[in-house]
Amino acid sequence: MTVQSSFFCGTRSQCAVPGAVSGAKAAWLSAFAVFWFAILALTGGAVAAEQRFALVIGNSGYEKIGRLANPANDADLVAKSLEAVGFEVAVHYDLDEETMGQALDDLADRAPELDVAVLYFAGHGIQKDGENYLIPVDAQLRSPTAIERETVSLRSFMEVMEEVPISLLFLDACRNNPFAEELLTQASSEGRSAGITRGLAPIRTVGDMLVTFATLPNSVAKDGSGQNSPFAKSLARHMKTPDAEVSVLMKRVTRDVMAETDGDQRPQQLSQMQTEFYFERTAASAPVKDDLQTLLAVYPGSVTVGEEVSVLADVPRKCLPNFFNISPSSKVTPIPAQFFKTVELGGGQVRYEISPGSRYGLIVQDQDEKGANRIGFFCSLGTALSDDMKREVLRRINGQLASNELSGTIGSAPEAVAYHFAEFKIN
Repeated sequence: MTVQSSFFCGTRSQCAVPGAVSGAKAAWLSAFAVFWFAILALTGGAVAAEQRFALVIGNSGYEKIGRLANPANDADLVAKSLEAVGFEVAVHYDLDEETMGQALDDLADRAPELDVAVLYFAGHGIQKDGENYLIPVDAQLRSPTAIERETVSLRSFMEVMEEVPISLLFLDACRNNPFAEELLTQASSEGRSAGITRGLAPIRTVGDMLVTFATLPNSVAKDGSGQNSPFAKSLARHMKTPDAEVSVLMKRVTRDVMAETDGDQRPQQLSQMQTEFYFERTAASAPVKDDLQTLLAVYPGSVTVGEEVSVLADVPRKCLPNFFNISPSSKVTPIPAQFFKTVELGGGQVRYEISPGSRYGLIVQDQDEKGANRIGFFCSLGTALSDDMKREVLRRINGQLASNELSGTIGSAPEAVAYHFAEFKIN
């Protein structure tokens, strides 16, 4: 493995990375990023007598922009799968602004008595000034100012579901959106900013809440070439798998969606959950542990020279991540810690983020290697490995990455090293 000076860190402040080094010395230099990781244990719980309720919405028939092929099919498929794993389900199709508000009110009435709540929404969504909105079928959205009046904010649903001990939100709502395109075109022609970005915006979760976007923030999901979206098909299939903890289950969904879309669409999960949740359990099952309590998103999934790459990682507070990029030919370049903005999320989590407009940006340069690159980190609690162990861990992690195992642990407690990577393509 080599350390390469060329990296897409064209920054608003100059980024300096050492020149190329090869052989054993390169292995030594690269190994600085490997550290101890203490495995976090989760507490399992029985699902007996849980009060489970799911609100499922499929908005296909949009009055202004025409019909989406699959949201109604997706809602039907997901609703049936949720019923099969013990949920009481309220499924709705083609909700207008009034009936979507009524569905939200009904959920609020039920929330105090629930143990687990699920929201699944398929249809159009939009973001404005960093806030996400779900679009009813009667919305006209002739101007950006109409968004707050004619839609229902995702935040409204989240505030209701925060009252439930465990809440899961699945948003298959990032499809190619004529509403957003029209408003962006209109704003551009008038020489002003609409405050609108394609796809949905990153959010902050509270408590034992999991929010899953069908694709990465600011990206577009696929409606699917068959009767269902790639995300809905995989979610419905995997939730019926016995003894799959939800964070593990969603990794399987991510794998399926990326495989079906040739890597163009990657679901993203945002969570601070400390309680394990299983859609389906067998009677004699033992708790399943997910040792890697981190989330990582790199977007967009495909970039060209001059475009910026965004990185978002949520890690335990005691984790000291060291970030770097691995090129298609396995050249390794560190990403300096000062590039990242850090935010305390609560619940023992810290967010590390580089986004467009940051003081430092990750901008693709002409010399950057084309093809599938991977950005990731090793996770540390501060105790260094011996030199021999560093080299061995790096060798094993490279083997895992070669097998497309983008996250996991190397070794066993207390000498386990956690790693997490996400892939993007330079065209």
